[in-house]
Amino acid sequence: MGRRLKLMRIAEIDVYLHWTYWLAPLYIIYRTRLFGDQAWFVTGILFFLLLNLSLCVLLHELGHALMARRFGVTAKDIIITPIGGLARLEGMPRKPNQEFLISLAGPAVNLMIAALLGGGIYIAGGTLLPTIRFQGLSQLPVIMLWINLVLFLFNLFPAFPMDGGRMLRSILARWMSYFRATMIAGRLGQFSALVFAIYAFLENQYPLILVGVFVFLAAQFELNQARVSQGNEIENEPSEA
Repeated sequence: MGRRLKLMRIAEIDVYLHWTYWLAPLYIIYRTRLFGDQAWFVTGILFFLLLNLSLCVLLHELGHALMARRFGVTAKDIIITPIGGLARLEGMPRKPNQEFLISLAGPAVNLMIAALLGGGIYIAGGTLLPTIRFQGLSQLPVIMLWINLVLFLFNLFPAFPMDGGRMLRSILARWMSYFRATMIAGRLGQFSALVFAIYAFLENQYPLILVGVFVFLAAQFELNQARVSQGNEIENEPSEA
């Protein structure tokens, strides 16, 4: 995964920042330079949101890693990038139920956090809707609530490399081969990435095009891995006498 910085070790799993993570602060500084005297304020808010997002992503990936451990799958490490995280596992179980639960664990963590925050805010008599004007740390619970809700919904999209794509594969694998299920989920992921990139281009959101490219390449990686695995399985089949 290239150059990375070790942040911590949690639950016997090393957590790293990928070198591309530092592109996010640089982009924030670049985008906020036009705010004049308020640039420092806007930059601070965006940094604040970035740190909260990174924390939620870390908890999401820990959900995957700890659920995988229950099925005897070890997590190599967790890598945080500007557009998400990656819990690198020592393989993925071919049992559909196990893959489904491991894939669901990450979004489930985000939903649980959102539910706890929402319940706490409601009991305290606060509002669940974020305000337009930033009000400091007092707004942190609401910000965390919505970040986790967005992560939950985004990752349930049924296409690779999102968790929903792996969940879709595990469901399809009940009625077809693992290889064919991977092909369907992977092609759906690539089609979604192309649509997203075209939309970003038409809306002049050029940095978001990189997100579409990343999703497309990640889906292609899954397809290539499936082809290699399929080839190995064919080679290892016993020949008839």
